[in-house]
Amino acid sequence: MRQILKKSPLIFAALIFLAAIFLRFWQIDKVPVSLFGDEIDVGLQASSIAQTGRDYFGNRLPVLFHSFSEYRLPMQLYLDAPFIKILGLNEWGVRTPSVIMGFASIIALYFLVKEFFDRRVAAVAAVFLAISPWHLLYSRQANDAGILLPFIILGTLYFVKGVKEFKFLIFSAVLFALGIYTYAIASLFVPLFVLLLTTIYRKKIFAYGVKRLAFLAIVPFIILSPYIVQSMKGRVTQRFSYITVAPKRDVILEVEARRKFSNTTLSRIFNNKATVVTDRVFQNYLKAFSPSFLFSEGDPNPRQSVKGFGVFYYFDLVLILMALWEWASTHSRLSEEKKRILQVIGIWLILAPIPSVLTEGGGTHASRLILMLPPLTIFSALGFGSILGYSGKLKGKLLLGVFILLMLYEVSRFFHGFFVIWPKESWRAWQYGFREVGSFVRANEGRYERVFLNNTYEPMLTRFLFWYGYDMKLFQETFEDDKHIEGVYPGFNGFKLGEKYYFGELVKPIETLAKEGNLIVASTEKDVTNPYIFDNPELKLLEIIYSPEHTPLFYIYSKSQ
Repeated sequence: MRQILKKSPLIFAALIFLAAIFLRFWQIDKVPVSLFGDEIDVGLQASSIAQTGRDYFGNRLPVLFHSFSEYRLPMQLYLDAPFIKILGLNEWGVRTPSVIMGFASIIALYFLVKEFFDRRVAAVAAVFLAISPWHLLYSRQANDAGILLPFIILGTLYFVKGVKEFKFLIFSAVLFALGIYTYAIASLFVPLFVLLLTTIYRKKIFAYGVKRLAFLAIVPFIILSPYIVQSMKGRVTQRFSYITVAPKRDVILEVEARRKFSNTTLSRIFNNKATVVTDRVFQNYLKAFSPSFLFSEGDPNPRQSVKGFGVFYYFDLVLILMALWEWASTHSRLSEEKKRILQVIGIWLILAPIPSVLTEGGGTHASRLILMLPPLTIFSALGFGSILGYSGKLKGKLLLGVFILLMLYEVSRFFHGFFVIWPKESWRAWQYGFREVGSFVRANEGRYERVFLNNTYEPMLTRFLFWYGYDMKLFQETFEDDKHIEGVYPGFNGFKLGEKYYFGELVKPIETLAKEGNLIVASTEKDVTNPYIFDNPELKLLEIIYSPEHTPLFYIYSKSQ
């Protein structure tokens, strides 16, 4: 492998990137098995922008998109708009920008590591990112985490290059600022990271003079001014109030529980709101670096990890430890420049978990911890570079060969789990079944005056709008409210869109809703627990929507003609 890297670096790099593209585009409409609710919302907002120039609540070219449950940052939604326009409302239209940004992050990491070290280590880092379980997962779904990575990696690259040439600092400032529009974790990570980067390179940065540095500060301020305005209105922090690691009531209850058997002065010193919050944050931080999260189990959410695999491979553990050992043992002999580079990587890794650990479950939340991926990948690449350095003799070559075979086995095992097993076992987490419902309703609704859709299995409105391909301009004109109304139609509680589409819960017995002109989509979990009701000659079962395990999910029926 060392000879390949030396003799044909361009060919090797091309093969890396071709493989990376293939691994991210192949079966993108099937793996993950379905579009999750957040992905549906991305596609729907992007479709609304593409059709009308407004989000689906009618706000023109918003800085923050108003969705049903929260306000969303805009970067991914604007990136998706042209792809939705070209490829349509489907998995390809929604996920293609993530694939492209995932590919961009591989290229960006290559050039960053090349700037830090050399072409050989850069190629290894690019390979490791291309096959990374963590990176593969987030570059095949419409998730802000994967979209963020290129901005942070390139922002870091141009900052380091900007130490030598000022214009690159401007590029860095722009990229870091745009990253804040991408994913909420960047709003905390970026200012801290830039501050510490400036501290590391302070002599060279301050040598540019006050005028240049003032201009440099103005650039991101101008870019972020709309974001700052929204922050002052409280919209940016709205989501954090739901997911914080320390909800006020929970903290109070835990303090009371800790003081249950002692309420002395000493107990109050050890058990109060500050100590409870500190404990939770510290525990989350340790979990982020735990071997179980990184190498064996990953995120407990089956949508954010493949069962039986960590977010890194087991061999990465060996390589990372090797890199850290070599760094520690040779630190005193390193040049000042190399020391600064390792400080950058180390600080990046230390800061990366902080935004996540401030949230509930943040210690194992793979998307919120995504910024740990680049520095750990760099350390893993450095460890592999160390192995290559010992492969000159026959014994070293044999050990290298065995290690590569073990790596190939583990990578192959993951890809088999990812493409073959995971789609079948994670379908519930991906909320499978709504595409089939939307397609059936669109194909058959012309024969019915009203369509009733269960809204309790998962919120149906956005999923229906997406898979039906609803005209978003018409939606903006006709949608009134999603407030739940008892008896909005006889035998149905919920809300309606126009005079035809109803969303909510079916009132039992559900047979009473089967009237002339009504098409009904019932959940097998909430509505039809006994499928034998369709033996009733007055009901006509039109379609059963099954899960990948052939479990019934929805029954679609009407009145027998």
